[in-house]
Amino acid sequence: MARTKFDSVLFDLDGTLTDSLPGIARSIQNVLRILGAAGSTAIPSEEELRWCVGPPLRELFQRLLMTTDQSLIERAVELYIARYEVIGFRESRVYPGVPEMLATVAVGRRLILVTSKLTESAEKVLAEFSLRKYFAGVYGTDRHGKPSDKAELVRTAMTRHQCSPPTTAIVGDRHHDIIAGKSNGLFVVGVTYGYGTREELTKAGANQICNTPTEVIAALTT
Repeated sequence: MARTKFDSVLFDLDGTLTDSLPGIARSIQNVLRILGAAGSTAIPSEEELRWCVGPPLRELFQRLLMTTDQSLIERAVELYIARYEVIGFRESRVYPGVPEMLATVAVGRRLILVTSKLTESAEKVLAEFSLRKYFAGVYGTDRHGKPSDKAELVRTAMTRHQCSPPTTAIVGDRHHDIIAGKSNGLFVVGVTYGYGTREELTKAGANQICNTPTEVIAALTT
C-alpha cells in the first residue's frame, strides 16, 4: 500500500472554504456608518472591501480608519464583532465543491482549521454550514486579536496535534496563509477561487496553486 503523502492538512476559512465577503463587508460598512468615519465620503462598496478578507481585524481598521489610535481601533473591532457574531457569519456561502473536497481529503488524514477570525466566529460558520465534522481542531484569534501572527497559529495547531512538517500541508487563498505555512516548513497550496490572485500566491512562495477544490484534492491525495 502506498504511503499517504500528507497525514495532516491545515485549511484557512475565509476565501478557501467560504465566500465570506458579504458578511465581512456589511459588518465593516456598519462600523464605518456608526463611527462616521467616512464623513462626506461614500462608504466603501462590497467590491472595494474585497481586500479585507484575510487580514486581522485590527490591521483592517487601522487602514480603513487611517489611524493608530488604539482606542478607536478597539471600538471599531467591538462594533464589528457585535454585528458579525449575530448576522454576518450567516451571510457567507460555501464555495461549490468544498464539502466534497473536505470529505475526500479527510479520508486517512487529519484536517485542522487555522484562521485569523475569532475562534468562536469560525466555529459558528462551520456549524452553520455543516462543516465542523471534518475538523479535528479549530484555531483562531481571541477578542484581543491574539495571536496576531498566523504563523504562530499554525505552530500552535501543529504542536497540539503533533503534526510533522514533512507530512503536513496548508491550504489558503492569501499571502498570509502562504507565509505562515512556509515559515513552519509545510507544503503550501494556494487557491485562486478565493480572494488572493495567482500573482500574490506565487510571490509569497506557494508550492502549488489550484483553481478549484477538485484540483486541491489532486494536490493533496496523489
